Amino acid sequence: MYDLSNSLKKCSLFKNKSIDEIQYLLSNIIYSIKSFSKNEIILSSNQIANTMGIILSGFADVQKFFPSGKVVIIARKEKNDLIAEPSIFSNTKYYPATISACEACRIIFIHKNELLKLFLMDEELMQNFLESVSNSMIILKNKIGILSLNSIQEKISYFLIDEYRRNNCNIVKLPFSKKVWAEYMNVSRPSLSRELRKLEMEGIISFDKNIIEIHDLERLEKILFQQHD
Repeated sequence: MYDLSNSLKKCSLFKNKSIDEIQYLLSNIIYSIKSFSKNEIILSSNQIANTMGIILSGFADVQKFFPSGKVVIIARKEKNDLIAEPSIFSNTKYYPATISACEACRIIFIHKNELLKLFLMDEELMQNFLESVSNSMIILKNKIGILSLNSIQEKISYFLIDEYRRNNCNIVKLPFSKKVWAEYMNVSRPSLSRELRKLEMEGIISFDKNIIEIHDLERLEKILFQQHD
């Protein structure tokens, strides 16, 4: 129990809680912990949306599958992130997306009835949960914003400007590989690499593996807004 509580201390749901407090809260609810192999489905859109998870280790992708066979990555979740939290108290019967392990991972699952018990025991936990749901909605809004743009340079600019504003830093560390980033923005990896090189040659950014440095924020903003003036 101590190791689990120590791991959850960095989760947004248990923000500001001590290990002893987390241990007490967990001792009063029923939960399960499951392990998943790479590419294994964690939650599918065919399952009833009544349980949320917290990633204890590994990474998971929130994916939307279309009848054409196309797959769009909505978000990548990492250690300490909540998964499926926006849907469990909605009037949607099933999960709106599929969540799969992009590497081996362990997840703790909490049914919504058990989550309600936690909220009754500790009101701050409910506030933390609502904050996490709000943040998820902002991420989804940004995802829609990216998909609505036409050019790849606009998509890159939108993503980098958003990261700059959120972290107030011109160094952006991608939370995923360029392959996954390309899938996230619904473009091909070669096209993404080509446009990144163009931006680098123009002195707007520089990049090395998954680290991108913004050198000219104003020019990024011009790329993003020039076609919408």
